[in-house]
Amino acid sequence: MPPVDAPDGPRFALRGRIVTMDGTDTVLDDGVLYVNRGIVDDVLPADAPPPEGYADVPPVPTDGTLYPGLIELHNHLPYDVLQLWQVPRRFDNRSQWGGSSNPEYRRLVTGPMQVLGEDPESMPAIVRYVEAKALINGTTTSQGVALFSNAGSRRMYRGTVRNVEATDDPALPEARTRIADIEAADAARFLARLQQPHRLLLHLAEGTDTRARAHFRALEFEPGRWAITENLIGIHCTPLTAEDFAIMAEHGGSMVWSPLSNLLLYGRTADVAAAKAAGLLIGLGSDWSVSGSKGLLGELKAARLASAASGAVFSDRELVAMATRNAARMLRWQDALGTLSPGKLADLVVIRGRDDDPYTTLIGARDPDISLVVVNGAARYGTSALMERLTADPALLERLPADALGDRSLQLHHSATDPVVGDLTLTEATDQLTRALADIPLLATRMAELRLGRRVEKVPTWRLALDEITPSGSELRPRLPLPGTHGRVPSGPVIDGLFDDGPFGDGPFVRGPLARDLVDGARNLVGGEGPADGESPEGPGLRALVLDALTASTDRRFLDALEAEANLPASFGADLRALLATA
Repeated sequence: MPPVDAPDGPRFALRGRIVTMDGTDTVLDDGVLYVNRGIVDDVLPADAPPPEGYADVPPVPTDGTLYPGLIELHNHLPYDVLQLWQVPRRFDNRSQWGGSSNPEYRRLVTGPMQVLGEDPESMPAIVRYVEAKALINGTTTSQGVALFSNAGSRRMYRGTVRNVEATDDPALPEARTRIADIEAADAARFLARLQQPHRLLLHLAEGTDTRARAHFRALEFEPGRWAITENLIGIHCTPLTAEDFAIMAEHGGSMVWSPLSNLLLYGRTADVAAAKAAGLLIGLGSDWSVSGSKGLLGELKAARLASAASGAVFSDRELVAMATRNAARMLRWQDALGTLSPGKLADLVVIRGRDDDPYTTLIGARDPDISLVVVNGAARYGTSALMERLTADPALLERLPADALGDRSLQLHHSATDPVVGDLTLTEATDQLTRALADIPLLATRMAELRLGRRVEKVPTWRLALDEITPSGSELRPRLPLPGTHGRVPSGPVIDGLFDDGPFGDGPFVRGPLARDLVDGARNLVGGEGPADGESPEGPGLRALVLDALTASTDRRFLDALEAEANLPASFGADLRALLATA
């Protein structure tokens, strides 16, 4: 199979301040980046002669600062259509807030996603919307969107944002975000899995109590022997101590930091001062919109505030490195991405302005300050003026509605466009999801009826493979026997769904209330015996929802909810709001 992003694209040159993020932190105050067929040919001062082949290629002035594209190492992308959850209390570990023990979580998160993920009109709209949302927030690489068929097939969506899990490119080794159940629960098998040639991005030690930390300590499967190698990238690592981070660094592990999500759920985040002192390599992830930032541009701001609260642990340059060269090193992509250097792939983001500190400019940028996003040499999002200059066929551009972002355009056409999404525009996806979320109770009943018809007719269909809603035979986290449990393996995630996939890949089968009455059971998808006030009789427990906005700067509902979050440290929500909002 050819690479998802094959060498392609026009020859062009961009002029502005260039923050290369190379090994010597080179910054050209006035430079030109030369790109051809998706590759950076050269990076030169503006007054230097152009390289061969560019004599007739006038540099396009950006009036901004160029950075490597932002690499996100943790995001449950399909959930990014949902709004920020008002977390009801402070939790101690992951098992307390997810699953059937929390009806509100099921009503607002897992219930709606089950319905949308199987709706043949909403599913592709989700994929298109979250892909565009990533681009509009400056992200050029993220975790992927997995699709699952009723015939038992699983594959990754192929789109315009790079996917760490599916590249088909030896220069970009594919990472894994799931492991088989048996590997997650058996130390020897888990260690053998770590010795295969793939990075594993796995949730590790989620929470703040001893139970959460025990999942890390369980990696010591024999005295002095740890199931940690350079292939283990631990997501969250919230309760780890200085001793734990030293062990992790000694064995070559690294960490993905999601400070806003940690603070919203647990009231604290990882001890990044200890992680830094141990020499641990750290990347960033916004987690999901349910309890996190809308994208890396926002998560960088949350990281700055969390760093300051811990004693100014990181400089702005170090924070930018987490989203660029550090992330590339963690993935073993450093020879292809992470810096703006000759021979690297042309993934970049341009931020308006070039006068302030070059690293502060990025972290301080608000949504309207993103002037251009380029992936593999193709201009994907930016001001309409720049997009028109850099797009050979202007008919491919989708002009976004004029709002606080200003005049912006998207270009989502891809040579390897996934047939699941096809030519669906962001506008069409937005309209579909707005309607679907508003009608979610009725849609739940319709989907139950449609599922019954599919089962009878054996119609092949694709749906979103949603993390931890339906069993898939794989795990997002290691589940080795905890210390002191005499070899007992911790239980797997609580499955919130009522539909499972058949053991022989023959499509969904039914259990629970749906075994008695498929359609009526769907009406109790998130619990409840009957409709409450304001609920639809077609779907008790599910209520109308609102699509999460693409950006934070003018999303008053998001900003108000963020400032009101009870678990955030004093003034954190207000301070983050001030960094995100436009005047």
